[in-house]
Amino acid sequence: MQIASPDSLWLIDPLEPVDLGDLARIVGDDRVEVVVHAGKQDFELLNDHYGVVPKNIFDIQVAAGFVGLGANLPYGRLVESLVGVKLQKGESYTDWCHRPLTPAQLDYAADDVRYLLEAAERLKERLRELNRFDWAMEEMQALQDAEAYGVDPDRAWERVGGKGTLSSRQTAVLKEIARWREESAARRDIPRGWVVKDPTLIEIARRMPGSVGALKSIRGLNAKEAERSGRNLVQAVEAGKSAPPVPAPPAPSRTAIARARMMSGLADAVVRARCEQAELATELVSTRGELESLLAAAVAGTLEGNESRHRLLRGWRLDLAGDAVLALAAGRLAVRAIDTPPYVEEVSL
Repeated sequence: MQIASPDSLWLIDPLEPVDLGDLARIVGDDRVEVVVHAGKQDFELLNDHYGVVPKNIFDIQVAAGFVGLGANLPYGRLVESLVGVKLQKGESYTDWCHRPLTPAQLDYAADDVRYLLEAAERLKERLRELNRFDWAMEEMQALQDAEAYGVDPDRAWERVGGKGTLSSRQTAVLKEIARWREESAARRDIPRGWVVKDPTLIEIARRMPGSVGALKSIRGLNAKEAERSGRNLVQAVEAGKSAPPVPAPPAPSRTAIARARMMSGLADAVVRARCEQAELATELVSTRGELESLLAAAVAGTLEGNESRHRLLRGWRLDLAGDAVLALAAGRLAVRAIDTPPYVEEVSL
């Protein structure tokens, strides 16, 4: 674990008998700013072991997306862009489990935080120049939300991608097998995706196998996992079959979905053009799937009262592009091609 302050730098070996409780308390202290690069996984570990919820976070990867540097820039490239220092990559694939670590490995590890605070200050300056500081801090609030850490096994199914394609009965099965996966991953101390990946979990819920043999025929299920957990997984499927069905939220009509898909290309052009003009990473604002979901709700007339479900209609995203997407769906906005960047132009109707 690498830690830097304005005047010191520490490397802590977690394989040594060291208590990181004091560090966890610092991360959870809102009087101390904690600067990270893509720090979600680090915070998940501290939350899992110490129950701490991070406070006062500044994530330079998130901030970079608001100043035109992209939302997923690797640390080395970000440091080079902001500080002008090119980091060495020679130790990336050495054996980090072997002890003692070499001096080269220690230098490499130290570089991961050596320029972190300077990079953060450069980003803060640019955010303020662009009047984006509040936007970036609003985005980082997600890292400080207690619900982002630790998953209630009974609600684990709500985070499984693709569940909207399942029936009420299949969703009841998904609820049980997602609970089994969450508990298995926690007991074995491994990521849930290493137990069963989301698409495979959805397929198991859809097909509802009644035996280990039927379970093994499902594509994507690791053979060793099927041998190890097949019986328990089939039991979870059976529990879901006998559980009350999970009511599905009202789905837009086929016509609304078709209209949304047809309009999503235009809406995507509007969002991308606005992001390019604002020098903002498009992936921070909305995905194509989110656009289609919002457009389907808008044309189906089910949006009122449910605006908070759509990320594009919250906070700074609403001001940047959400209102324009709604205007497009209502026929109050058109898009035409032009010869200069961003190569499309909005036309009010």
